[in-house]
Amino acid sequence: MMKKTSILLTLCVIACSFTSPRPVRPHQKSELRTIVIDPGHGGFDPGCHGLFAKEKDVALAISLKLGKAIEQAFPDIKVIYTRTTDIMPGNARNIHDGCVYRADMANRAHGDLFLSIHCNSNGKSAGIYHAKKLIGHKMVGKGRKRRRVPIYETYSIKNRTVGTTSFVWKATWGEYKSTMINGAGGGEDMGDSTAIIDVSSPEARMRAQLYEKKYFANSALFATYVQDEFLKSGRVSEGVQQREVGIWVLEATGMPSILVETGYLTNKEEEQYLSSKGGQNEVVHNILDALRRYKSSLDGDGGTNTTRVNPRSPVRTAR
Repeated sequence: MMKKTSILLTLCVIACSFTSPRPVRPHQKSELRTIVIDPGHGGFDPGCHGLFAKEKDVALAISLKLGKAIEQAFPDIKVIYTRTTDIMPGNARNIHDGCVYRADMANRAHGDLFLSIHCNSNGKSAGIYHAKKLIGHKMVGKGRKRRRVPIYETYSIKNRTVGTTSFVWKATWGEYKSTMINGAGGGEDMGDSTAIIDVSSPEARMRAQLYEKKYFANSALFATYVQDEFLKSGRVSEGVQQREVGIWVLEATGMPSILVETGYLTNKEEEQYLSSKGGQNEVVHNILDALRRYKSSLDGDGGTNTTRVNPRSPVRTAR
């Protein structure tokens, strides 16, 4: 779950990469062979809460249904889960180690796409939260201790925040960045670990540029398709976003990767939707349709599911 104050940005990389479809190459193997699905949180880490639902449970339910739907629609695609039960991936004892396990699993599997499933919170109490407003002042105390104090009125507010978001990793570098130092996914050996590297070195900057060119545009493309499919089904979309503070599992996975916030558990109606069989099936259907479009684009088949990204479509940066 992420809090988002958004600034509109235009990413030229999307326009450069996707203004024209790829040529058809007969007998070419699909570029999408292994998908890693990551149900967010798990075990001791519940994620955000609704009135009755926990993010870890909803994310797992949607993820398992999505994996089965992908296997049925694309028998040639291998689906790998970072967890299939209510545990922190790898039975890690803390969230950091769990994130390391998620990324290492994806990289060792030579994944072609990393998809992390989450639910959102706006930081307020689920359903209804309370606020107060100033309605006046009064004098209290006697003598020198007499003073003027504010009078507040407490009132209830329905938590109305709804919407979906697709996050992609931050495609700019700060002083340091967590990334892979032993190669990247898609068939290359990932070695044994990840590390923090000094991006001031020419080698690190070159790796960053290659990583961005190879993976970022495809991440943004798939994320755009996902949000487009949510919009088609009548959901509210908060668009494709980046965070100023990076999302580690997206940065440390050597493949196109996105994190999908499927909705707000803090909204009563959206919590009910995401917890229902029908709502979860619709979310799965939306992501699966987006995957069809993405795969069609990668394979260059020129099919009706392939669309071009509007070069002026914004990717927003959330703090």
